[in-house]
Amino acid sequence: MIEDEAGLRDVFRLVLESAGYDVQVVEDGHAGLQAIQERQPDLVITDLLTPRIHGYELIRRLRATAHGQRVPIIVVSGQTYSADQRRAMELGAGNFLPKPFKRQQLLDIVRRSLELVRVRFWGVRGSIAAPGPETIKYGGNTPCVTIERGQDLLVLDAGTGLRKLGICLQAEAKGRPQHIRMLITHTHWDHIQGFPFFVPAYVPGNRIEVYGPPSVEKPLEKVLRGQMDPAYFPVALGDMAANVDVHEVRDPSFQVGPFQVTAMYVNHPGITMAYRIEIDGTVITYATDTEPYRFLLADRHAPDEELADYGGKRDAELVKFAAGADLYIADSQYSPEEYDSKRGWGHTCYVDAVSVARAAGAKRLALFSHDPMHDDDMIDEKLRRCRDLAAADGPGLEVYAAIEGQAIEIEPPVRG
Repeated sequence: MIEDEAGLRDVFRLVLESAGYDVQVVEDGHAGLQAIQERQPDLVITDLLTPRIHGYELIRRLRATAHGQRVPIIVVSGQTYSADQRRAMELGAGNFLPKPFKRQQLLDIVRRSLELVRVRFWGVRGSIAAPGPETIKYGGNTPCVTIERGQDLLVLDAGTGLRKLGICLQAEAKGRPQHIRMLITHTHWDHIQGFPFFVPAYVPGNRIEVYGPPSVEKPLEKVLRGQMDPAYFPVALGDMAANVDVHEVRDPSFQVGPFQVTAMYVNHPGITMAYRIEIDGTVITYATDTEPYRFLLADRHAPDEELADYGGKRDAELVKFAAGADLYIADSQYSPEEYDSKRGWGHTCYVDAVSVARAAGAKRLALFSHDPMHDDDMIDEKLRRCRDLAAADGPGLEVYAAIEGQAIEIEPPVRG
């Protein structure tokens, strides 16, 4: 807690410690940054008008560090202009509590911040990394997503976005051993290229568990070893100092730490899975590379009611898989205009991503796997069109275009 008023510091400490929290209170922003680096707290609470370093600067500088990327931040301030609240959120705060406040308000916002499920995007680009000034808003790294609940973490895919995640996790660890769990949807390059650059895999004492399907001809472990062959990479998988365990997904439902996972094959070249992940009643469905069956059948066969019915039934399986999801992370690589010339490439037109989310009754849709040829303006247009489509069917579906570094926060369901 960063607060310069002595009386309020005592109030914060009394209220939070009486609720069972371990609290450190400092009086200025500079001391706050030092304390955060040393202690790696689960939560940061800061005023805006803090001496030496203003709250805005503190948030910005914290978010620019490896150890401060993921920690939730609450701003508690008497400066409550809407512009100030909006700016604090833009810089990386998760909540804003106006002063003065009641004891229960503080406890409620702290509890929510610690119990929230956060889905964070580290790489959002499909096919190949596309860095550059034209992709700076949404990001150029290939797929990597984390699901976070307190200290619980699940990594989805190991694209080039995994590199930065690894740097952050190792900075947070402060020398403590880590147990990191990862799901791989399939072994195309854009989904595994980051693994050789994952810093925690090189640290003795760490344990990395990787779950995913085998490729068509090779076990999953052999595929991961293959991309680290000396012809391609100077370090072998066996040279990683961490304990790396690779598990091939055979059962449709399995437990990964506190996360309940259901797997489903989807329509993409090779062996590709989508995952439905549940934790404490929150559901995230991750289907990053998939193509509707019905369009391929329409292309390859003359009009046939039986085939059309079959394609529709297969597509309905994905709708059922995403049913009621709090967040559906969906392949949305192509525009409707592009898809006509790219059928059979294994990806979805973003219009169909909206249709699946609507039919599934998902609460939120994250448009994902952005085409490497799409610049920020094209993704802005994709988001606009998809939001218009969702709104045309009435309220109930929030639509995002996934942004590298973005975290979508999902409150846990109310328990009876």
